Amino acid sequence: MPYIKSFIINVVSVFLINHIMPGMSIAYYSRLPHIGGDIIFALVLGTINFLVFPVLRLFHLGPSHVKIGLITFVISFVSYALVNILPVGIKVTSGWGYLIPSLLVWVIAYITNHIEYRHYLRDLDKEIEESKHHEDS
Repeated sequence: MPYIKSFIINVVSVFLINHIMPGMSIAYYSRLPHIGGDIIFALVLGTINFLVFPVLRLFHLGPSHVKIGLITFVISFVSYALVNILPVGIKVTSGWGYLIPSLLVWVIAYITNHIEYRHYLRDLDKEIEESKHHEDS
């Protein structure tokens, strides 16, 4: 899955989860015309979740399923904890409104990053196989 698909999936999922799940209150008091805080929050959280795997690769931190899962877990839960503190246009109004959206966003972010990781491993295996083939020739 190209990175742009992963980005779009993360942003759209955060946006839809915020609007569908009970326990979330969306306020439209953003200073930007016709842009609600929910769109800004979805773009920011979707971007951060989408960048987990590329950042791990960039800094040569050895991406793994556990690292990807833990990082996306922390990002998702901390971001929903911060929405009540920061004036982003979204308020969590109940405990379930915090838990369920955080879990759903985490699962989707993990899946998209997991797919990127699998593509990375597949490409790495192809490179190793090609280098062995060139050495044998």
